[in-house]
Amino acid sequence: MLSIKLAEEIVHQTMMRLHHNINVISNDGVILASGDKERVDSIHEGAIQVAKTGRPLYIDENLAKEFYNCKPGINLPIKYHEKIIGVIGITGDPNELKEIANLVQLTTEMMVHQVITESKSEWRRKNGDFIFKALIENVLIDSSVQERIQKLPFPLDGPYLIILIKQMKDATSNTLTLNIENILYRQPALFGQLNLNEYYLLLCGSTVKNSKEILKQIIKFQKKFDIHIGVGPIVDNLEELPYAFTSAKTALTFSDKYQHTTYFEDVEIFTLFKGRKSYEINKFITKVQGLTEKLTETLTSYFESNLQLNICSEKLGIHRHTLTYRLNKIHEITGYNPQTFEDAFVLKLALTLCKQR
Repeated sequence: MLSIKLAEEIVHQTMMRLHHNINVISNDGVILASGDKERVDSIHEGAIQVAKTGRPLYIDENLAKEFYNCKPGINLPIKYHEKIIGVIGITGDPNELKEIANLVQLTTEMMVHQVITESKSEWRRKNGDFIFKALIENVLIDSSVQERIQKLPFPLDGPYLIILIKQMKDATSNTLTLNIENILYRQPALFGQLNLNEYYLLLCGSTVKNSKEILKQIIKFQKKFDIHIGVGPIVDNLEELPYAFTSAKTALTFSDKYQHTTYFEDVEIFTLFKGRKSYEINKFITKVQGLTEKLTETLTSYFESNLQLNICSEKLGIHRHTLTYRLNKIHEITGYNPQTFEDAFVLKLALTLCKQR
């Protein structure tokens, strides 16, 4: 479990703080790393005894003669979860080293724990990314994929919900990642990075029921990190995840130009217009292109207020009569009355398609 790279790092970090040579030794007595380069790869008999007994070994000048390739010093076991994974040796007078020996042992075990924990976390992230990619690309879920799924710390049960997050600034920082990982702590969900500034969340099982609360917490970071969010539809089967992913991707595309958090259900009807660059679509969106910026803002707010005059006027900070005047002006310019359902639908469709140009 002790790699040469880790052993060398322990020697380097420890010797920066101590004026004594440090050896890191495997359980079978091979010196993996040392401040004395000539001792690397040689056998340390004293360390073999420490690995077997689990007890520190204090070697003075006399005892050093009884062990092959040993010098005076203190040798202590390195433990990880109560299992001995190696030995650390400090060269010098054992009587002078007693006060620092336990501190060196503790520091070494903390370094080992951190490196192993980070290594396991990295493997879990890569495993999660592999599984997510296989599921959204409609790859056959063969035995190798199933084996990886079995190694997840939670069952990959339905229902499922995919959320995509796009970070518009400070994409090199991992602060956003850490915040989201804290939100998802011990919840059945996969989280990872699709590319430099885009992240995915795959919620499953009971976490889907809690998705509104999870989104609420993520949305708190929108202003700080300038993130846009696309939320796909809830699906029941793994086979539907490619559809859930493309739908979340569509919602994210609309969120870039429409609003910061977009649900696929809210824009699903607009996705039916596949050829948004066609002559017919270009002709259709001219229905709202004659509106001023103020009237376009008014119309957008009116739709966001679910056609409620009181809510919209309060949102815009204007009198209801002023709002009515603007809506009448929109009717006059476009020929469509936003206060009737049929005309409001046409204007809403044209306005949204126009924003996607």
